[in-house]
Amino acid sequence: MNKLMAIVLAKVSFIIFSLIISMSAYAKEELSNWQKPTPIFKQDFDWVKLTSDEWLKGDIVSMYDEKLEFDSDELDMQTIDWDDVAELRSKQWQSIRMFDGTIAEGYLVVKEGDLSLVKHGVTSHYELSNLLSIASSGKNEIDLWDGYVNLGINLRQGNTVQVDYTFAAGMQRRSSSSRFKADYTTDYSRYEDQKTEETKVTADSERLTSSYDWFFSPKVYFRVADVEYIADEFLNLDYRIHYGVALGYHLVDTSRITWDVNAGPSYQKSKFLDVQNDDSDTEDSFGLTLGTDFSFEVSSDIDFDVSYNVQMVDEASGGNIHHFQTGLEIDLTNDFDLDLTFYADRTDNPKPDSEGGIPEKNDFRLVVSFGYDF
Repeated sequence: MNKLMAIVLAKVSFIIFSLIISMSAYAKEELSNWQKPTPIFKQDFDWVKLTSDEWLKGDIVSMYDEKLEFDSDELDMQTIDWDDVAELRSKQWQSIRMFDGTIAEGYLVVKEGDLSLVKHGVTSHYELSNLLSIASSGKNEIDLWDGYVNLGINLRQGNTVQVDYTFAAGMQRRSSSSRFKADYTTDYSRYEDQKTEETKVTADSERLTSSYDWFFSPKVYFRVADVEYIADEFLNLDYRIHYGVALGYHLVDTSRITWDVNAGPSYQKSKFLDVQNDDSDTEDSFGLTLGTDFSFEVSSDIDFDVSYNVQMVDEASGGNIHHFQTGLEIDLTNDFDLDLTFYADRTDNPKPDSEGGIPEKNDFRLVVSFGYDF
């Protein structure tokens, strides 16, 4: 009897042991089958791996202020917190700038906390914690540029024929150590009364701004050139040209919020369309310019921006000249977006015309426009 029980127990133990071995082998096989795939790194794309193990293919635009701008092949432009980047591979040469001022270029690989550049078959390694910025090396100059075009238009037909339009365009060039920006806006409006056949222009202005920034630390930048050109018939301005330099500082810099301030000396020259007999039609003045820019990413599809600057010049040139701009940019599809923008301008001391008429100090506009980013 004891012998029989021993045989039965031995058989049961063998069966259990066999089941455990089989289940273990099956689990290992299943684990092997479910290993996360590694993408094939085609040279047609840059690749970024997130800390969530997700991969994106597309184009590296730039990295600065701890944010990577990446133009995804499927998801369009993405701004990624640098802390969320686990791996980065470039298809062409990139230029990097380190905190100590070192600038180098080559094929870029960031992996497992290591940064390396491959140039002419030679691999150089750098401290990832010392990285300040990444940009295209400029072998293909077009890769350094991006831009936008916006158009808002209102057409009215009937008792009153009216045309209103606002056109805006801009471009930007970014490298590992500098940034150039240029923006142009024109606003025009006229109406024709069908009964009197009288045509009257109610708005006719244009503004061109341009700046060049040089980055020498993660928080501080030097605005080497800050240029503005304005012409506005209803402000009695044939033209106003402003030139300045400034020092800028990043007050807030997170993955969703940026806030910059800048200040510096400036020079302004103005020519007026119509002045009184004892007044000069040109004025020039040295002054001080203060500015701030705020940006908040409300969601992945909506951005909120605020920009304000004041030019403090002498009374004959206009006194304090304010420009305020705020609005929402809403991504629609691909590279198209809807822009809602509010403009407010104020000249504390506008120039009277030959009849003594003084232009309004304040101008306000709300513009709805469609834009294309490229």
